[in-house]
Amino acid sequence: MSIMDYFEILENVKFELSDLPLLQELINSDEDHSILLAVVELRKMLSIVDNSLIQNIIDTGLLSQLIALTCRNDIPKIQYEALWCLTNIARGKAEHVQALVDKGVIPIFTNLLGTIQKNELGQEILHCPHPMNFIEQSTRALCNISSEDSRYRAMILEEKALKPLANILKNAEPNSVMARNCMWCISNLLWGRPFPTIEELLYIIPIINESFKINDKEEIIIDCAWAIFDISDAGEQTINKMLELGIMRTIILHLNSCNAKIIVPLVRTLVNFMTGDDKENQAVIGAQVLPRLHALLSHPDKVIVKKTCWTLSNICAGTISQISCLIELGVIDKMIDLCHDDDHTIQREAGRAISNATTLRDPDIVSEIVKRKGIEALCYLLKNKTDMPTTFVLLEGIRNCLDVGQQSLTNEEGENQFALIVENCGGLDTIESFYTHEDSKLYKLSEEIIDSYFLTEVNLDGEEDMIQHF
Repeated sequence: MSIMDYFEILENVKFELSDLPLLQELINSDEDHSILLAVVELRKMLSIVDNSLIQNIIDTGLLSQLIALTCRNDIPKIQYEALWCLTNIARGKAEHVQALVDKGVIPIFTNLLGTIQKNELGQEILHCPHPMNFIEQSTRALCNISSEDSRYRAMILEEKALKPLANILKNAEPNSVMARNCMWCISNLLWGRPFPTIEELLYIIPIINESFKINDKEEIIIDCAWAIFDISDAGEQTINKMLELGIMRTIILHLNSCNAKIIVPLVRTLVNFMTGDDKENQAVIGAQVLPRLHALLSHPDKVIVKKTCWTLSNICAGTISQISCLIELGVIDKMIDLCHDDDHTIQREAGRAISNATTLRDPDIVSEIVKRKGIEALCYLLKNKTDMPTTFVLLEGIRNCLDVGQQSLTNEEGENQFALIVENCGGLDTIESFYTHEDSKLYKLSEEIIDSYFLTEVNLDGEEDMIQHF
């Protein structure tokens, strides 16, 4: 009887935890049929995560024997079943994964992914002599191990696994289990620190970009989205590469998803994209992302609203034409509404965005913001005792409006109309209250605003009144 015929019979055999000593005896046998029986039964038992079983396998020394069997190149079936057992053990508790790593399984799994070699044209290609089912098991195991600890991710990266994984992803059928596992593992390796090299990131960006386009399974899209965010965290070089490849089109497509798990990493990616110079910002805006971001400001998920405010805040700090687009699309109106949201973090981000939009002190821009009750919104937030950095940002926004009002928009009596708004909505009282604040910088800024745009006169009763500068 051949070993494969014997394998067919084994599928109907069932062992239990109490049979572990017998399986250990069989696995120590000189007979390949007995070894195969033991390994197949262990794999079947481990298919259901049982931490007590895994611990027993470790305690009895079976783990070392399974690892040794992964080198049985003469009988691939035994080799494969042993790999499958190790993959299932990697699904166990943290200490079980630690035991695997301590026994040196990471190089075993990464070697099975293949290596990157250069062909006669100098192009990097994947050389992998191993069967596809071996690669699938290795990828699954590395997914489980890389999910557990940043130290393990560092070890996998040190074994140069990222490029082979990307190439396997590149050749995988869209929406397949292989595509799912590769993208999951790559996403894990990109998360946190240590970080892959810039050269590795630039290599995998086109592959992830393509995967983002051709796969539509939510699990793969989520991992793609997080991978793109993590790569964007690496800085300008990787961001420019992604923009050159036209990734914004796919991002905008997936921003229409109903799944917040997809939207959140993509909005966070846009935050990173928008921290560049005006040219990079314009590349993002030119992809027609603003209407979608405007819609996300009304999303029921507060995290998405907050991150969208953050992204738009960077655009508000851009050029006059970019801010004008926000006004025309109604984004500024929505931001002003959000200054009164019941979520304080959303209030804060919306207020910062409005303040940023006043930075250039452009009369037309500021007038449109004031017309939409932007000053009242900033004063409302200022009164609500927000955090100190935001307080300074809000004061700067109010000062920008006051400056435009004084320079360009006084009324017939020569009064600063915007100063009147600040006073009438209670903003002046709030600014005056900072005179007694323990932070000297806040006191100084408040004093500068009042000295520049308001002054004190003594009335006939000897009481002081505040009036506007003109």
